[in-house]
Amino acid sequence: MRLRFAAVLLVLAAAQSSRYYKPGWNLFSPQQDVAYGRQAEAAALRQLPLLHDAAAQQYLAALGDKLARHLSGLRFPYRFHIVRRKAVNAFALPGGPIFLYTGTICFARNEAQLAGVLAHEESHVALRHSTAMASKQYAASIPLGILGGLIGNAAGGLAQLGAKFAVGSVFLKYSRDMESQADALGAQDMNAAGYDPRQMAQFFERLEAQPGGGGVQFLSDHPNPGHRMAAVEAEIPTLGPHPPYTNDSAAFRRLHAALCGGR
Repeated sequence: MRLRFAAVLLVLAAAQSSRYYKPGWNLFSPQQDVAYGRQAEAAALRQLPLLHDAAAQQYLAALGDKLARHLSGLRFPYRFHIVRRKAVNAFALPGGPIFLYTGTICFARNEAQLAGVLAHEESHVALRHSTAMASKQYAASIPLGILGGLIGNAAGGLAQLGAKFAVGSVFLKYSRDMESQADALGAQDMNAAGYDPRQMAQFFERLEAQPGGGGVQFLSDHPNPGHRMAAVEAEIPTLGPHPPYTNDSAAFRRLHAALCGGR
């Protein structure tokens, strides 16, 4: 009976989630998202100081995979990396790679808040926001009269743009509309996975209120769309069925204590 009930929940949640999955116009193919994301990932792995901790990596991958199973849209190959830096930051590359700073883990008050960050980043990937921005830049550089004839035959220009997906790239700095979309899809994802979506909004609002600019880079790349908590609260009645919310876990507490000590 429990298995049957869980299957019904998954089917209903999948149907409900389609209203949140609205990717924009894009010249890139999903396969190009993956290919260019892997190139940028390889460069990031050479540039950033990674945390080599098997238990932490296993925990993050399990949490990210749990959320990805409930995420609408194309099934990208998500991969998760922990960057050994105290800043509160996270970013997603096209096609699946996600980088999370240790400072983000330490700033989260519970597993649901950490899940909220991952769900938000996975939503940027699923909605293909980075390549959508690159597509707009490419289209803006071509006269409208000849754009139609180039679509589908723009491999050279797209390849040049694809080489520019990197840490700090303009294509990883999202608009407020994109942030709202990632909030809404991320909220649905959290709900379906059994986390209270309000925890995602609380994490971002706490970050906004921090003195000293501890999350400056994150907030620069992820501008506040405004009224975040109110927007998530308004979405909750429409999110569909969900298992009972479980906002924390012993595994998160162990990870937090190991990486953050008393923080």
